[in-house]
Amino acid sequence: MNMREQITFDVQEVYKILAGKIASLEMQLAAEQVAKEAIVNYVEELEGKLGILEHEAN
Repeated sequence: MNMREQITFDVQEVYKILAGKIASLEMQLAAEQVAKEAIVNYVEELEGKLGILEHEAN
């Protein structure tokens, strides 16, 4: 019994699937970048407020 099977792919269909996956990953990366920037901005804002409070306390 021959266990090998021949598999053929439509190149355009493969490109379409890969393009969809790449687009999805790009969107996920962009969303994560926006979230990271928001967190960094928030931390910087809190550090600024902490500096003001420390200055006022002295």
